[in-house]
Amino acid sequence: MARRYTEKEKSHIVDLYHNGTTALELCAKYGMARSSLYEWIKQYSPMPTAIKSAREIYLLEKEVARLRIINEILLNCGCSATAPLQEKLPAIERLKGKYSVHALCRALDVNRATFYNYLFRRPEKTMIQQQDEIMKPLILEIFEKSRQRFGARKIRAKMIENNYVVSERRIIRLMKEMGLSSKSARRYHNAAYDREYKYHPNKLKRQFLQESPNIVWVSDITYVRVGEIFYYLCVVIDLFSRKVLSYTISDCIDTAIVTIAFKKAYADRNQPQRLMFHSDQGAQYMAYKFRVLLRKCKVTQSFSKPGTPFDNAVAESFFASIKKDEFRRSCYTTEDELRLAVSEYIEYFNDYRPHQRMGFKTPNQVEHDFYSGLLG
Repeated sequence: MARRYTEKEKSHIVDLYHNGTTALELCAKYGMARSSLYEWIKQYSPMPTAIKSAREIYLLEKEVARLRIINEILLNCGCSATAPLQEKLPAIERLKGKYSVHALCRALDVNRATFYNYLFRRPEKTMIQQQDEIMKPLILEIFEKSRQRFGARKIRAKMIENNYVVSERRIIRLMKEMGLSSKSARRYHNAAYDREYKYHPNKLKRQFLQESPNIVWVSDITYVRVGEIFYYLCVVIDLFSRKVLSYTISDCIDTAIVTIAFKKAYADRNQPQRLMFHSDQGAQYMAYKFRVLLRKCKVTQSFSKPGTPFDNAVAESFFASIKKDEFRRSCYTTEDELRLAVSEYIEYFNDYRPHQRMGFKTPNQVEHDFYSGLLG
């Protein structure tokens, strides 16, 4: 026999319904039919005219549930119903395991036949597209390892070094697709000053290609700001491999800065014979003390023509690289920060950065090949 409910029980059940308990839960708990519950709701609700029938309540609940799902989909899909179709279709594919295809297509206003056609009839990726997906992370790794310094040409050299044959044009395309571009430094002009020069011979005569190490070394000095003061960097470079043999950093631009750099390189290279040392006609290189040191070491000294930086193009090229790749990208507040940066960059320059003139090999690779007999 069906249970009879008092007016108080009916009113209490209706209150529970209005406070958030679902019709299904109330029917299971109190053992009445859903149609009876809807009648009580209609009878005991504060606004009986707001709901006309049990079916309207059912349809309203169903619509609320549908709208909740649509709202969730729009929050999770990353696009809207007005987005282009090429954006909506991948979003539906991504979420189709979490929501029904019917709900996804309704939320994003896409015909289900259109989605299924996209899903099952789309062309397979071409071989080029598959190769692109393999190369993109490799290009990104090389680009980031260079601290965003490398362009397509140097990245290509590193790819070939790792047995990936790829054209420079393709790397440019892939870098553009990934939004990668090497950071260029801002340009500024250095102040120049006039001074009197005496004639000193240029014995090198721009013969920058040498057949073996320790035939010609070149040297130059540049400056870099650290806080409110300037420090000076002197380097010694072997023309054969373009390797930076030694460097000195000092807050004083005197003869000592070039003397220390030369002595370091001379000792590390086991005091080479028949060596030529080329530089500009700066006071440090022209100093009597330094010239006597070179004569004692039986080193021939050569000088660039005044006002002609191309006579010492290799040293100038190195300074252009370190300024573009390091100095103009960083701000140093202490001498230790500068020394660490220069040490890291010279290690990167000698051992990682491919050099176009050297067939996109690093200076250390060129010297290794020479001493291994791989270079004639």
